[in-house]
This record gives sequence, C-alpha cells and structure tokens, in this order.
Amino acid sequence: MKKLIFVLAALFILSSVCLAGSFPSKPITHIIPAKAGGGFDRSSRVIAPAWEKILGQPIKFEYLPGASGMIGFGKLMSKPSDGYTTIITTIAMQAMNINTGVSKFTWKDIGFIGNLIVDPNVVLVHKDSPWKTINDFIKAGRKAKKPLTISTSHPKAVSTLAARILIKLTGINAKVIPFNGGSKARNALAGKQVDACIGPYFSASSKKAFIKALASFTDRKVWSGIWDIPTLTEATGEKFPNLVEPFAFMIKRDTRTKAPLAYKKLVQTFKQAIKADQTQKLAKKSGMAPFIEYWSPAKCDAYVKSFQSVWEKYKDLMK
Repeated sequence: MKKLIFVLAALFILSSVCLAGSFPSKPITHIIPAKAGGGFDRSSRVIAPAWEKILGQPIKFEYLPGASGMIGFGKLMSKPSDGYTTIITTIAMQAMNINTGVSKFTWKDIGFIGNLIVDPNVVLVHKDSPWKTINDFIKAGRKAKKPLTISTSHPKAVSTLAARILIKLTGINAKVIPFNGGSKARNALAGKQVDACIGPYFSASSKKAFIKALASFTDRKVWSGIWDIPTLTEATGEKFPNLVEPFAFMIKRDTRTKAPLAYKKLVQTFKQAIKADQTQKLAKKSGMAPFIEYWSPAKCDAYVKSFQSVWEKYKDLMK
C-alpha cells in the first residue's frame, strides 16, 4: 500500500512538473480594469509584444472598466489560480480601495508578478497661472480669503489623500474637488475650472500644452524631461510622504502555491520582457521610457507596507 501511495505521489509530481514546463499552453488573459486607451492599456501594450514572444503565447486584453477597478478584480478572482489570468492597476490605487472599503479583495487575495512603471504624483497648475514655483502657490494659498480649488481623480483616490496632506502640511486655504476619473480632473485644470490639480506626472503630460507641474510627492527628484521640478520635501522643508503610482501586474496570490512553477515563469519572463529591446523602443516612442522601473514581487509587497504606514498616519484626513 505504501509503495502504491509513493508511486501515485511521484506520478502527481511528475505530471505537475510537465504541465508547468509547458506553461503557457494557451493564451494569457490580461485584464485592463479601465477603458481602452488609458494608462493601464498603454503601459500594458509597451511590454506585451516582447512578453508574448518570450512566453510563446498571445496575451489577450480584456477591458472591464467600472467600480474603481473592482469589476476587473471580480473577474480575476473568478478564474482558476493557474497563471492564465493577470490584471494591471497601480499598487497605491488598490491599497486605497482596500483601505476605504471599496474593494472586498485584500492583499491576502492579490499577489504580484512585478512592477512595470512608477508614475509620481505631482502638484499641477495651469500654464497661465501666476505661480511659477510651488512656494508661490503655497504663499498665495496661505493668504487666500477664498479657498483655492484642487481637483483630484476620485473622492477615495491617492490624489485626494495627497491633496489633503498638502493642505495640512502647508496650511493653505484650499478645498479638494474630486472628479470621477483622472482625465476629468486634469481637463478641469486645463479648462481653468480649478486652481490646481494633483495627479500622476506621466499621465498629466498629455496636457502639457495647457498645464505645468510645480513639485512632486516623492523622496527623490523626478525625471526632468517634461517638467523640471523639486520634491515637496526639498521645496518646503516639510517631510512629505512618497506617493507614487507603481503600475503593477497582479495575479491571484494563491497562484504562488497552487501553480508555483507557472508563477515562477511569469515572474521571470516579465522581468526579461521589461529589459527586452522591443519594450525599451516602444517605451521610448511613447514617452514612457523614463518611468520604466522594474520591481520584483517582494519590492511590490514592501511598497504595500510602506504605503500602509502613510495611510495610518493620515487616514483621518479622508473622513
């Protein structure tokens, strides 16, 4: 009997290795929890061609916008933990969804393949505004009798948290105007409907003919190819948190244990695809090259913990 059990166990292990060795044997479904043409779509298309070549299978995009990305995550969670379904979103966005109760899926459910780009949140104003520097803006805000208006992408977004931290740490007289979408928030600034906007640097660059950045919510100075700006910490002397938008490829966390070899292959090939010449050329063509920043799954998990400490410190501002 023991011999039979040993043989069956050996056959199971061998079959698992064979199946994983042939992974993927069919197309990968990649969920975009937003409309086509947005940041998640464009960044995914930068890496997809090279990743397909390495994997030997096509990557099929499925667009599932709505509910702050939760329709897409619902679809991900309904699929087997076999490595054939991935999703992209920013770590900070999903962390906010979890912290504010928008998401019923936690980090115990969601794991990482890796991170593709890092897009820092910045303070934006209109090109015609009288404020040339962030300190000009802060000085005006402290003297303002009528509150300055700052647009953000959603009431529970990272940009809203950032805006309220800016108000708290600088003492400006301002109010937050949340929109339903980052593009709407930036369009409001471009149309001079608000005084300022907080949003991601690369995403905002599409409106560079109308707006400009003054400072970043980062712990180091960001790329100066579009706007040469200081960090808020260095400009003001106050310690601002590092509020960036890491665009991560995610998967069901239990894929690591239920399909470990398939998961390992996804992680390894994702990293290879980021470094591939084809990816680098597409990134350069799209203006995304300076924002490409590979993070391992472990580094993605570390950022979750870092972001959570910021949330615990400032969460009362979101009430």
